[in-house]
Formats: sequence, structure tokens, C-alpha cells
Amino acid sequence: MGNYQNIVIEKIHQVLQNNNDISFNDDLSYLGMDSFNSVKLIVKLEEVFDITFDDEELLFENFSTINKILECVKSKLNS
Repeated sequence: MGNYQNIVIEKIHQVLQNNNDISFNDDLSYLGMDSFNSVKLIVKLEEVFDITFDDEELLFENFSTINKILECVKSKLNS
């Protein structure tokens, strides 16, 4: 997937304050990813990758698993 994968996972761990292993398909809401933490993660990702998520992309389901977050970031980096 590329180097961005490790950065995304690191940011997720920072936001959730969780250093446990997280599966790429785990529902992050069960690990504490609420709307407030989603916004914190989005801001971190936008800053580190110098990207901007469009309003219509800011749906909770787009940030519900590591795989979905990686897809969103990858699409931004490739556009």
C-alpha cells in the first residue's frame, strides 16, 4: 500500500490513545472512535499528508475502519 499506511495507523493510535494491535477491518467505534475523535484524526491526516477532505467525504462510515481510512487517504494522494 505504501509508506502512508504506517503513518495512518500511527495517527489512529494517537487519536484513540491505544497501542494495541488493530485489525484493518475492526470497527473503530468499538475502540473509541467517536465523532470528536474522527475530527481529530481527519485534521491530523490533512496536516501530515497536505490533503483536504471534501465535506461530502466527511461521513463517519468513511472513517470506521483502517481499510476505509486508507482508501480515503490513497484517493486523495492520487488525485
